[in-house]
Amino acid sequence: MKDITISVENNLAQKMDKLVQFFGSKDLLFAHFIDFHKKKIQREIARIQKDLEQYEQQYSMPSAVFFEQFENGKLEDTKDFILWSGIYEMQLNSKQKLEQLV
Repeated sequence: MKDITISVENNLAQKMDKLVQFFGSKDLLFAHFIDFHKKKIQREIARIQKDLEQYEQQYSMPSAVFFEQFENGKLEDTKDFILWSGIYEMQLNSKQKLEQLV
C-alpha cells in the first residue's frame, strides 16, 4: 500500500472525514468516487452515440470512416460535417477518459 498526502483547507478536510465515515473507509470512498465518474462518462458516451447515429444514418457512413475521410480532406467543410467531426472527437475524448479510470 502506498500513502498519499494531500493538503486541503480545514473545511474540505472535515467534509472528506465525514465522507470517509459515511462510506466506512478511504478505499470505499474513492471506489465510489471513481465509479460515479465512470458512470457519468458512460452516460455521456451513450448520449453522444445517439447524435453520431443520426449523422451515420443521414449520410450512410460509420463515424470512424467519415472522420478519417474528413480529416484527410476528402470531404467538404460543410456545417454538418464540421459538427459531426466535433461530436466524434468528443466521443473519442470521452472514451479515452473512461479508459484512464478503468
